[in-house]
Amino acid sequence: MKQRTVLITGATGGIGQAIASRFAKEGYRIVIHYNKNLSAADQLKEALNDQTDVYVVGGDLTNLSELDGVVSFLSDHKLTVDVLINNAGIKSDAPVDDMGDDVFASVLRTNVEGPWYLTKRLVPAMKKQGYGRIINITSGVAKEGRANQSNYAASKAALDNLTKSLARELGADGITVNSVAPGLIETNMTKDVSDEHKQAYIERVPIKRLVKAKDVAQACVFFASEDSGAISGQILGVNGGLR
Repeated sequence: MKQRTVLITGATGGIGQAIASRFAKEGYRIVIHYNKNLSAADQLKEALNDQTDVYVVGGDLTNLSELDGVVSFLSDHKLTVDVLINNAGIKSDAPVDDMGDDVFASVLRTNVEGPWYLTKRLVPAMKKQGYGRIINITSGVAKEGRANQSNYAASKAALDNLTKSLARELGADGITVNSVAPGLIETNMTKDVSDEHKQAYIERVPIKRLVKAKDVAQACVFFASEDSGAISGQILGVNGGLR
């Protein structure tokens, strides 16, 4: 079997690093994408270099010029992305009457427009080879919403429906599209969640613990595998049985 290439956006965060590490163990060629934290990207590359070939590329995926720079980097290094993991995302919570218009728009741009722009540019090569796996990292709040997270919940709901729509559109080309929707995880994005809220969450979850980043990574490996070719348009909740 040929060595596959996986591109992980936002790979310097907790989930992104876990995904990169898991795919390296599976023998994938890794492309680490970062936006601002080059140091963390280089450290991750150093940690994985002894397992597989690792590339690092930076860019703001909401800036079309920088996004096209990411695509050019892939072309320059003769890399065809077999597995795209749209993991990069941001969260900026506030009540609706306090949330700035720019804050609402920035979350939608990063969480929806970025994945769509990148997917659009990588799909032609996937079609040409008749193979591709697109995995979008969404959230359980996309299904039920959450107070003070109207921008974040809306963005993840949009990404889930992008998943379903593209799955219908691209299936005949050998490309599957799925979402992984984690529950509450200990990462930088959730560092402001109070201990009381975390404990209340744990008490509601059947497995009685928070989800770990490695749990999300394992779900991504499953969707990326050649054996999952008949599974597409699905939203897999990695939440310990909560939903």
